Formats: sequence, structure tokens, C-alpha cells
Amino acid sequence: MSACSFPINPLDYKENYFLCNIRNLTSMSGLEQLNTVDFPAAGILSKASCDLYRIILIEDPKTWTEAQSYCREKYMDLAMVQSDEDRAKLKEAANAVNFQSVAWIGFYRDVGGWSYKNTPISYAMWESWEPDLPKTNEACGAVQSNGRWGDRGCTEQDYFFCQTGKKL
Repeated sequence: MSACSFPINPLDYKENYFLCNIRNLTSMSGLEQLNTVDFPAAGILSKASCDLYRIILIEDPKTWTEAQSYCREKYMDLAMVQSDEDRAKLKEAANAVNFQSVAWIGFYRDVGGWSYKNTPISYAMWESWEPDLPKTNEACGAVQSNGRWGDRGCTEQDYFFCQTGKKL
């Protein structure tokens, strides 16, 4: 079981911490411990809960590779939308800031087709005209403000969605 408090200083993202009371199941005593979960100022949280799986919009334009490196360093990875639940979390994060643009997510085109971490995608929400092959320079995946996917040139500078806490 877990429960969260409301964010401390909810309007100040520089101080946006969540206190989570999480049962430490690996502890021999079974005592609860207080954990502080810190999400960097650049991110917008999808919701205030102790469900540590979050999709976070980073409003700092980067290339797809730079965005992936940033997410891997600060969170876990670029967001991987592999289910309706993932899509709902991404939409929640986008709606929190009235997202009206294009942002990188974690899929890309390789020799075998579109994939996440060398695994072919099995869930897709392509825009009706996407992927618009044979444009060979569009090998990185992005989500548009309507929630549909598109392929883009990997060197374009876009916002991006990171995820944290999801078991892969």
C-alpha cells in the first residue's frame, strides 16, 4: 500500500516534491519508511500519486538522441507507449500543460521496422498518413498534440516525453 501527500509548493516546480509513504517489502521488519520522490523542475508530472510510473513532458527542445540521453540520465527512458494505459498517462501529462506541439517518444525505425529497444512495436496509434515512407530521413517517433504518432527526422529539435518507474 502507498499514499502520497499533496505536493509541497505545488505552484513552484523547482520545489515540487512528493512525500510517499511506501511499505518497504524487502525489509525484514516490515516497517514503513518515508521516501521523498524528486522530479526535476523541467518536468511536468502526470499526476500526484505514489504510482512511480509517470510520463513527464520535458519542455526543452532536443534531438531524439539527446532526448533519449536526457531521459535515461534523469528518469528512465523516453516514454514507451505500449498500451491504452500508457497512452492515457501520456495524454494526462500533455493535458496538464495544454500541449499543442510535437514531442519525441521512445520508438524508432531500424532495419526490421519500428521498435522500442530492439523489440518491434505491437501497439500503434499512427496518424492516418504516417509513417510516410519512403522518407528515409524520418526514423524517429513522435506524438502529436492529438495523441497520434508520426515519424520525424531524428535531428529535429522537439519537446519530449520521459517515463520513470515502469518495469520493462
